[in-house]
This record gives sequence, C-alpha cells and structure tokens, in this order.
Amino acid sequence: MKKIAYFDASVETPEEIILAADMVPVRLFGNPTIGIDKANEHIPPTHCVWARNILEQAINGLGNDIKGMVCTHGCDCTNREFDIWLECVNLDFLFFLNAPLKRNEISLKFFIDDIKELILQLEESFKIKITTEKIQLAIKKMNQIRELLKEISELRVDMKLKGSEFHALVKEIQQSDKDKMIEKLKLKLIEIKERKPFSDENLKKILLTGSVIDDTEFIKFLENVGYQIISDDLCIGSKYFWSKVNENGDPIKALAEYHLNKPIYSTKFPSFERFETLKNLAQTYNVDGVINIAQKFCEPVLYGHPYFNKKFKELGIPYLFVEMEYNRESYKQLATRFEAFSEII
Repeated sequence: MKKIAYFDASVETPEEIILAADMVPVRLFGNPTIGIDKANEHIPPTHCVWARNILEQAINGLGNDIKGMVCTHGCDCTNREFDIWLECVNLDFLFFLNAPLKRNEISLKFFIDDIKELILQLEESFKIKITTEKIQLAIKKMNQIRELLKEISELRVDMKLKGSEFHALVKEIQQSDKDKMIEKLKLKLIEIKERKPFSDENLKKILLTGSVIDDTEFIKFLENVGYQIISDDLCIGSKYFWSKVNENGDPIKALAEYHLNKPIYSTKFPSFERFETLKNLAQTYNVDGVINIAQKFCEPVLYGHPYFNKKFKELGIPYLFVEMEYNRESYKQLATRFEAFSEII
C-alpha cells in the first residue's frame, strides 16, 4: 500500500484524509544516532536540530513506498524548511498544509479551505477520488484508536504501564497501518489490565511537556533516573488522542474543528494558554513535578519557559526546564540535573 509521510510537530495533519485516499499516513521522526551533514549545507546551525535531522533523512531518501509528504504549519523553522524540501527532496507529491496560528471562525474557514485543497491535489496527483463516505469511515477508525489509546494511557497512573512502553506504542501507531493497530491496541489493553502494578516506591510521578520528544530512549533514560511519566501534553502522547472528531455532519469541518480545539501547541497563538492545560493535568494527576524539555534552538518552547517557571512556582509545583541536544550522548551529560531534581521533589 502507498504511504504519505507527514512532517508535523503539532499533529494537526488530518490523517483521515490520507486514509480516505487509500494510503497509509506515516509520521516522520528524527533519528538521534545520525549526523546531519547534508542538511547543514542548506540550513544554518541555529536552525531547529530536530527539523534538520528529518531533512537529512529526506535528502538521503525516505523509501520507495513513501510517495509523498505533507508538511503542516508549525514554527517558522519548520515552515521555511518546506521550501528546501521542494528543491532537495525527490518525492512526487509535496503539499504544505497551512494550519492556522489562531483559533476563531475565520481560522476555521481558512483551515477547511486548505484541507479541501489537500484533497483536490491528492486526487489530481494520484488519480483517485476521496469521497465523503470514505472520510467518515476514516474518522470512525481514528476515533476508535483515540478511545483505545486514552484508556491505555491511564494505566500509566496505575503503574501497570511504563511511560517508555506507551511512548513506543504511540510512535508505532503514527507510522503503521491503522486497521492492524486497532487489533493490536485491543489485545494490548487486555494484556496490560491483567498485569500486576510494578513497585512505585521512590518513583517520582512526572508530567512531561516541551518540544517534540520522539526518541523513546530518552523516556527510558528518565525512568532509569527514577521517574514515571504518568501524564503529558506531547504530540507523541495525549495531544494525539485528546478528544474525538465529531462523526456527524460535514466531516471536513469536523476535522478542522477537532484540530483547532485540541490543547494549544507552543507554536500557536496565544501560546501562554498552554499553561492552563498543564496546570489542569498536574493537579488532576497530582504529579510530583513537571519537566519541560526544549530541543536545542526550539524557540517556541524557550519562549514559554519563563512564564511556566513563574506560574508553577506560584502553585508550589516543582518545575524543571532543560534544553538539550538531539543526540543520546546529551542524555548522559544531563543525568546530574535530572537526579538532583528527583532528590528535591
């Protein structure tokens, strides 16, 4: 089956449209074990290291089964990188989906029109027909995945599911055939519910937020330090299944509304509204602390940190901010900071 990749930090790409085109949506992830020499020929060294990493993979080739790519409006760095993709990446189909920065009626209309343009260009490029019925079926399929993920995610709180195992599961879903994943999630839910809780003695219960964190090894690193991620607002996490798409009425409008009503991402306006989501999660799950991770040169997350630091201090909730390089050696270098934070909470 043909695949369409998507480059998207805030998971606003409507996968349902790709599914309705009878193709598999595949989210692009970075690879912290590779160099980025070719990408550095096109992009300055102060550009988002995660975005450069994905560009490096794209220049080297994403695989014969990937027939196109959708880049969805994120930060200024990722947006402008799309221009480089047009010149340097060998793919038959490239589309920039202009997800709005603001959330109002004008933004909704704008987003609906852009999703319709995506549909039109997919139809013309691949000589297919994306019908309303197919989109509706795809919405039901993705809603089923969201429901299963939401139930599974709560088992992190019950200490039956490690944060790293859940993180790896969400990554797999974002890159795999959705029908197969629905069956896997059903079996996984049954299996995890039957587990005995692992000891939570001395484990610090953490809310994790920040940039795109797509390396499961980093979550495992945090667990080895003594943390259990019981909640998050990550794009490889709860932001992916926060709510469901309305299955009634116009499906394109429903998809646009769904993505504009999710918890706000750091690249959207006004970004400070993210704090209300984080505050509610921290208080609902009674976490021991909040960890905010910024990938090197991730300006939107860096911008939000002083405000979060101030507000969490006012609430008396321990808060740690860390800016790190996108490679696994940096985890070891930061071990002392994470260990110290664990000791004070």
